[in-house]
Amino acid sequence: MQQLNLALAVMGATAVGIALMSSALKRSPVTESILAVAVGIAVGPYGLALLDLAEWGEETAILEQASRLTLAIGLMGVALRIKRDSLKVLWRPMMVLLTIAMLAMWLASSLLAGWLLGLPLWAALLFGAVVTPTDPVVASTIVTGTFAKKHLPLRIRDGLSLESGANDGLAYLFVMLPIFMLTVAPGEAWSKWLLESVLVGVVFASALGCVIGFCAARLLSLAERHRLVDNTSLLGYSVAFSLFTLGFAELLGADAIISVFLAGLTFNLVSDKNDEHEEEKIQEGVAKLFTLPMFVIFGIALPFAEWIELGWPLLVLTLLILILRRPPILLMLYPALRHYWATPDVRFIGWFGPIGIAAIYYANLAHKHMDQPVFWHAGSAIVFASILVHGITAAPLTRLYARHAGVPPEGARVLSRSDDE
Repeated sequence: MQQLNLALAVMGATAVGIALMSSALKRSPVTESILAVAVGIAVGPYGLALLDLAEWGEETAILEQASRLTLAIGLMGVALRIKRDSLKVLWRPMMVLLTIAMLAMWLASSLLAGWLLGLPLWAALLFGAVVTPTDPVVASTIVTGTFAKKHLPLRIRDGLSLESGANDGLAYLFVMLPIFMLTVAPGEAWSKWLLESVLVGVVFASALGCVIGFCAARLLSLAERHRLVDNTSLLGYSVAFSLFTLGFAELLGADAIISVFLAGLTFNLVSDKNDEHEEEKIQEGVAKLFTLPMFVIFGIALPFAEWIELGWPLLVLTLLILILRRPPILLMLYPALRHYWATPDVRFIGWFGPIGIAAIYYANLAHKHMDQPVFWHAGSAIVFASILVHGITAAPLTRLYARHAGVPPEGARVLSRSDDE
């Protein structure tokens, strides 16, 4: 009980402190996520030793469930933030990012993991899948707030949000295929993957999310029309139905990450809510209530001793993943994207594909199924490096982009404003 009370105090104090400095942090090299992770390290086993996840229960289960909950709430906030015009304009480049780019990132990460960690084929493919998705929670710290609105056009902000929200759920396919190949008889693995992961995990999950989002929007509209509610809180309502979607989808065996994101996206499209100020409050509320405590937990759980044991191969892998996993792939795909994003846009989006909460979730899911700690030990190092590097470079590269943005591309001119006026 003492650990719980202390953890609540630390997380609450962190959220309050960051809220008081939120505007200054957006302009500085120290982002909210970096600060929260630093607090976790400070109070964890390698700092003051005030908190230890081992005393809370099974560490893998705690990290998996905490990251799953955080990811679901974060995805709902991302889905509600995306503008309808962005969906109409950016769906074509999104198809490129969610197919060719995502497959290339998976294979590139897998090759590096197999080479430097000495993993066999399917284990390397599993590790590559863990670090493939772009994280919506970390990306949100880059594309939200007054600073981002001033310097980044809507086509970049919503582009990163839409991609990071969608590929988190799709990564489930890449993660589960190697798991089935390694844990099920080869003759059954493909059929099991097609049935459980593709049909139920993705197709059914997508349909379920759309239905829940549509019903949630219509129920809210009906309640308002009949004056059954007074002052509607979109934050409270969205968090409540994201939790419902998360639990209900899991009970039915669907990929809850996909269901939550599509529920939020459908709610966004169907709902009559168009209050920009309310949407901004949603993002702030979600960040303070859910994502910051998760980063504190991540800081507490970091396995520094295991990183040292893995040695230089882990260091090289981390650096190469950050450099090669995404930027060169998007630059090579520029001919397919240039109608919607200019060259500076693709460079910015190519660099800012952070690895975060989604990788924490999938690393612990892989650890649970395979009972091999390397997925968490190596994966956590890459997540930590991504939070640090992408966080430190966010403000200066955003300013640099604003100075060299160039001419807006023809296909996304309607999304070229930077202040949402």
